[in-house]
Amino acid sequence: MCSFHRRPAIFAGLASALLTGSVLGQSFDVSMPTTADRWMYPFNATPGYRPAGSVFGYNAYPDETSFDNRDGQVIVAFDTSEIVPTGLGPDSYDVTSCVFGITLAGDASGPIDPTVDDWRTYLPAEAKGSLPDVDPGRPIELFAAGFRNGYDRLSWSEGDSFSDTDLFGQNTRNVFSAEIASDGSLFDVSSNFTQDFTANPIGIASFPGYEPGETPVEGEIATFVLDTSDPLIQNWLAESLNEGRLVFAVTSLIGASQGDSLLTQFYLRENPLVEVGVREASSIAFTVDIVDSCDLREDLNGDCVVDGGDLGIFLSRWNTSDEQADFNEDGIVNGGDLGQLLAAFGL
Repeated sequence: MCSFHRRPAIFAGLASALLTGSVLGQSFDVSMPTTADRWMYPFNATPGYRPAGSVFGYNAYPDETSFDNRDGQVIVAFDTSEIVPTGLGPDSYDVTSCVFGITLAGDASGPIDPTVDDWRTYLPAEAKGSLPDVDPGRPIELFAAGFRNGYDRLSWSEGDSFSDTDLFGQNTRNVFSAEIASDGSLFDVSSNFTQDFTANPIGIASFPGYEPGETPVEGEIATFVLDTSDPLIQNWLAESLNEGRLVFAVTSLIGASQGDSLLTQFYLRENPLVEVGVREASSIAFTVDIVDSCDLREDLNGDCVVDGGDLGIFLSRWNTSDEQADFNEDGIVNGGDLGQLLAAFGL
């Protein structure tokens, strides 16, 4: 089973210390608990303080638009600015692995499916265009968090209201589950059933030790392994780390009715069991390398500017066949390469 452990605050201040010198080539292996979480549900009267939050769907047919289809969502944020240096530019962050985990605060409401289900499988069998759900259960899905009404990943607080416009209706919540579009922008998928499309999450829950179709119980960790080789996911993670905050949305279209005695719910950080260390809420483990994002070949020391430091390195390689300093690729470092370096000076 994958586990997530709180580490001592040895990372605090590390970023600022590293910024006094070059951080290029540094690698950060991070494991940390959530720093903010919220049950994003229209009638949540205690948004900033709640022991648990549930995920469920409202998939009315014929369509009824009083509420989002992904009605109960859990928003989870991780403030990373004291761990990973910020402001280096998104191209400087290469996330090589990322695993998000969140702990069940009760038994799941049914079997969990580790695959995306087509939106048409949520239609009743008699509906035109409905498809059978060929595997048991329904997925719990992880999305990037999107924002509206003037909020963004840095300004949003777990105590903020559900919506600054309307509790009712669809696509009105201040923070929402968002798909990453091909251009890197985020769009709301909270009501993808009503809008007739299948949403693509950045992760789907699996439960270590459980086979597909089994029902996990309280205390088990929903584990989401992000595909960091996907450029859309990689870019979103890099943009988040550049700003110093990762914000996720945990959702599901698992059906629920008012008064249901069993919902799929997760521990939030204010839960007494979490506060005393008996249970964990949400955690993240990721590895990120700080890489040279400069595209200037003449920048020999990797500080993103061509200056005297690069000239010194260049002169130390004079009359050699050093490939890094042989800018014109004629097999020798000489005056031709010096001219190219001087032409780039100050860039």
